[in-house]
Amino acid sequence: MGREKKKRNTNAEEKPARKKKAEEAADYRRYPLWDNYRSAFSRFRKIMGARYLAVMGGHIVLAVLRPFAAMALPSAVVYLLGSGWKPELIFLSMAGYVVALQAMGTAGDYLGSASRKGRFMFRIRLGAELFEAALTADFQKFESAEGQRKMEGARGNIYYGNDTGIEAFLDAFANAVIALAGLAVYSVIIGRIHFWLLLLLAGSSGVCMAVNVYADQRTIRHAEKYIKVSQGYEYLKREVLVPANGKDIRLYRMWDWFRAAFGKMTEEMAYWSGRQRNCSINASLFEKALSAVRDLLIYAYLIHQMALGNINLAGFLLCVGIVGGFGGWMNSLTSAMGEMLKNNRYMSRYRDFLDFSREDSRQNAKVANSGKIHEIRLEHVSFCYENPSREEGQSMEENHSRKDAVHDLTLTIRPGEKLALVGMNGAGKSTLIKLICGLYRPTSGKIYLDGQDVSLLSPEDYRKEFAVVFQEVFAFSFPLSDNVSCRAADETDFGKVEKSLRDAGLWDRVQELSGREQTNLNKDLDASGVTLSGGELQRLMLARALYKDAPIVILDEPTAALDPIAESRMYDKYFQMTQNKTSIFISHRLSSTKFCHRILYMEKGRIVEEGSHEALMEKQGAYAAMFRTQAQYYEEDYRENAVITR
Repeated sequence: MGREKKKRNTNAEEKPARKKKAEEAADYRRYPLWDNYRSAFSRFRKIMGARYLAVMGGHIVLAVLRPFAAMALPSAVVYLLGSGWKPELIFLSMAGYVVALQAMGTAGDYLGSASRKGRFMFRIRLGAELFEAALTADFQKFESAEGQRKMEGARGNIYYGNDTGIEAFLDAFANAVIALAGLAVYSVIIGRIHFWLLLLLAGSSGVCMAVNVYADQRTIRHAEKYIKVSQGYEYLKREVLVPANGKDIRLYRMWDWFRAAFGKMTEEMAYWSGRQRNCSINASLFEKALSAVRDLLIYAYLIHQMALGNINLAGFLLCVGIVGGFGGWMNSLTSAMGEMLKNNRYMSRYRDFLDFSREDSRQNAKVANSGKIHEIRLEHVSFCYENPSREEGQSMEENHSRKDAVHDLTLTIRPGEKLALVGMNGAGKSTLIKLICGLYRPTSGKIYLDGQDVSLLSPEDYRKEFAVVFQEVFAFSFPLSDNVSCRAADETDFGKVEKSLRDAGLWDRVQELSGREQTNLNKDLDASGVTLSGGELQRLMLARALYKDAPIVILDEPTAALDPIAESRMYDKYFQMTQNKTSIFISHRLSSTKFCHRILYMEKGRIVEEGSHEALMEKQGAYAAMFRTQAQYYEEDYRENAVITR
């Protein structure tokens, strides 16, 4: 029984690994090596220009010629000494040879440095393409587990350093071309001396290459497991070093737990690092042993030929140099191919994310009544979050069954209506708002804006109609004015910024700051940046919504961190800003209901009660029960403000 259970657990663990492997294999078939290089060089030429391609080409030519010229120098010296030339002429010839060799080396070093700089700058500038893809991606897809996995894979192509990703991918290509050109030159020379020497060199080097490629593939697999463990290690490190976490770690004596977790991950990192190292060491030992046997045979043959008088000393030295150089070129080619295969994975993942992030080109219709008060209509809308545990062969409908966050919801929000959406945590309120905003697409059903099918509207145009304050309030580490306008300084209306801050009740606080509205927030980019309190952040979000001045205002539990009295006062300000706008207020507390025309009570993704405050209280249902629970905070305030909706 225990053995069967263990076997089932093992199979369950292997399924995700097999699925990931199959997905990666499919990605590599979609993006083969040659096509990834076509894509990489196309991007390189577009971003850096043809000049850097010419620089890279010049570096490749000199990188082939210079080693050959240096290798031939001893042979040339011996040849000239035995040629009968005058010593002065020999000296001048050798001096010219050495000067030319040094000039080639200097030019090669310069072009190599310029080529590396070009590839580095290309990698950095390519980040803009990744940012653009991430910022314009369909939010639902981007937020999903698949989207985040693809995004992390794409990041590796740019942000894992010089030796990983597209920079190393291009570098490996240059090294491979150099090695192939060197091999071609040396093969011609060796083949003219004796064909079987070429076969021996090529055969032994081919075996070494196959072993190294196999070792590199195993190293890549071990490296990915090492990276996965190291990500957990980095998470633990961050959590320990964040000062805010120190309180809980100390009070709850969590250090023993962290120490054990650190110890476990350190052992796993050492294990996978060792596996990588063993692959490289074993391949290197095999290569050295085979090369030693090969070189012994070749040198014995060359000595025998020289003893027979078939080749002279100059020819012997040239052959020895070529044999050694051939092995060096073959090693370079092997190393370059390993790097090409390793970094081809990152290039494939990068392109996969770019394709994944592109929005549906059919969504290009314009909003008919842009900037006007809108009607929003939902018809039988359902939505289910992605379930990563869906079994193979299980249909999407079976996977969604009884798990809808929003289920078969039909609703019309009239132009200019103030709607309160209330319910307990997890009722589906925030999900419904993301559907209305266009951040999520319904699993089934349709959403209409003034009769237009939202799924056919341009996402950018559609989102212009919304000013939303979500429950997770935060400030970007930019100047305060940029946080209000969400625009660069040259596109910001500072008069409108001031008015928005005044209306939000934050202007007096801004005047106390050293840089006024130009003060940087937080300390990520500026050590002297200011950190706003929770209440100040709420007002900043209100100012942002006021600045946008959109016809639809949605407030998704923006005051969840405030106490009920402060929340009630904040909603008074929200009421003032939503005059002549279609507005939705979401909360699991009832401070927002006092000035709304209609209240919807949600439970398990459904609207179970609907009506005015008075009608729902008379009904004595779930809303009334929740309101009575909170009555000590709201009832008196509600009576004082009831006149607002009359």
